[in-house]
Amino acid sequence: MILTVIRGKEQDLQLAGIAATVVCAAGLTQPFPGGFPSRDAVADGGSLEVMCDVVNAPRVRAGFVRAGFDTIKKVADPELPAKTKIVTLNVGPEEQKFLQMADPAADALRGAGLTVVCADGKSYSGDLFSDATVKVQCDQADAAIVQEAFTAVWTLLASG
Repeated sequence: MILTVIRGKEQDLQLAGIAATVVCAAGLTQPFPGGFPSRDAVADGGSLEVMCDVVNAPRVRAGFVRAGFDTIKKVADPELPAKTKIVTLNVGPEEQKFLQMADPAADALRGAGLTVVCADGKSYSGDLFSDATVKVQCDQADAAIVQEAFTAVWTLLASG
């Protein structure tokens, strides 16, 4: 299934590309040919497309909505699994200047149900402009996936 991601509260589609990267690396979407987590929508240059199984579509859409975007196709609200053993992960790139991209990535993972809300109501804790890393919380069973998803974002940013 193809979901077309459009602007919502957030207007910068480059940030939607960050969200697409993190949900793809988390295994909720599949890459397009060439390994790309998203592509520009053919019919509308002001949107992008992601590819996912129908069963994952609610979680994928919820991730984009949490990150400030929407999708043209509306799908059911996701049924998110209960978290039983919450752990805290430090996530951050080698170059601190990329840390601010943790915001859309963390929001997308939280919306998709892979991370949980922090005590202050945000998807991460820490200062994006002065800290070396930020903290996210997730179920222990999802920790490796969440770490890999952030690593994919840092790799994307460093390459480009």
